[in-house]
Amino acid sequence: MIYSKATIKSISESIGIPRLKDGITTAMAQDVEYRLHEIIVEAAKFMHHSRRTKLTVGDINRALRVRNVEPVYGFESGRPSKFHRATTGIDDDVFYVDDEMIDLDAALDEALPSVPPSVAYTAHWLAIEGVQPRIQQNPVEAGPDAQVGAKRQNTGNGADAVETILEVKHVLSKELQLYYECITESLRSSDSVVRATAVSSIAADAGIHQLVTYFVQYVATTVKSNLRNVDTLTTALAVARAVRTNPHLFVEPYMHQLIPSLLTCVVSRQLGEPGSSAHWALRDNAAEQVSEICKQFGQVYHTLQPRVARTLLRAFLDPTKPLSTHYGAITGLTALGTSVVRVLLLPNMRTYMALLDVEMEKQEEEARMCQNALVRALRKLAEHYEDEVGLSHMQKHRLAEVVGTTLAGVVYEDPQAGKIMGAVAAAVAETKMSNQE
Repeated sequence: MIYSKATIKSISESIGIPRLKDGITTAMAQDVEYRLHEIIVEAAKFMHHSRRTKLTVGDINRALRVRNVEPVYGFESGRPSKFHRATTGIDDDVFYVDDEMIDLDAALDEALPSVPPSVAYTAHWLAIEGVQPRIQQNPVEAGPDAQVGAKRQNTGNGADAVETILEVKHVLSKELQLYYECITESLRSSDSVVRATAVSSIAADAGIHQLVTYFVQYVATTVKSNLRNVDTLTTALAVARAVRTNPHLFVEPYMHQLIPSLLTCVVSRQLGEPGSSAHWALRDNAAEQVSEICKQFGQVYHTLQPRVARTLLRAFLDPTKPLSTHYGAITGLTALGTSVVRVLLLPNMRTYMALLDVEMEKQEEEARMCQNALVRALRKLAEHYEDEVGLSHMQKHRLAEVVGTTLAGVVYEDPQAGKIMGAVAAAVAETKMSNQE
């Protein structure tokens, strides 16, 4: 028997039952052995179903629950149990596990362990177009044969030597280098046909995915250094649109680099030479592209459009900004859609028109452009509004309470005046209901 009669007698004496008969101890030992065998067989089933070859304490506890036996309480230890021989008057050996004595005073004086950080998830790019970004989350192979990655350079002597990790160079084939040089040279050409041909090549070529980052950088550099040249900025915006619309290119990772350049063309203080009026169309073009990006990637990046709208609204509400910036902000907010016009532009039109009425006498052209941009925003608001209201003085007065007297007079003469007044009244009513809720 695995479980001896001497062990049964030792346990019975420890609980106050001395001098058990041999027949009783033999029967109890056999029953204990049978119960142990039953529990082990049941635990082995859990082990096999878990596709493991090592029996664990958890398997034993599950087997005990299946047999309606109270499981063993405690915790698993990574250290193996040490058995010691007990000195008894019985001929058979009795072993026990030595329990470690813990000094409570010493345990209370020990420093508390640091609080573990809360569980969080972050996202990063494993690879972009087959190239693994060299960031902390992505491991870099290190070895004498690894030629891809950063080169190391030692500077200094002895203990003061500093190891510098050089940046990874993006290797391009000679064909792509020649293509990029020809494209950029064509984009700087004074011939509009040559520039259009280069832009159309970017928009349709299927083998230039490695040049996406270079074209995005080209747009950023061109916008930053040519704010006084409208033709060059127009070409840069055409390149941005071509890169985005090329169906063979994956441009999502580069949008955060492209949007600042486009917003610069929307709300920059001055574009082109002083006195030139060519920058209005440039701002419209840039605002349209920002709207297209928000529609294309807004489902993936939920904070993209709110951040863009917040930037444009800040420029619109800043009275220290020039009217050209206000025009770009109004155009950009209008391009973002009807809901943006209703929530952000419409509640601020009356206050803004008070400022614009003063500027109308000083800067008539720029103030007129801002006024026309506000009218276009109201037309945008009325796009999906089918009902029309009558053109009465009462309706004009109600409209003036929302958008100001001057703008209400301009809207009153507009061919879509009935739809605009109805849409404004509906938007105001909807805003009041939402505020009451």
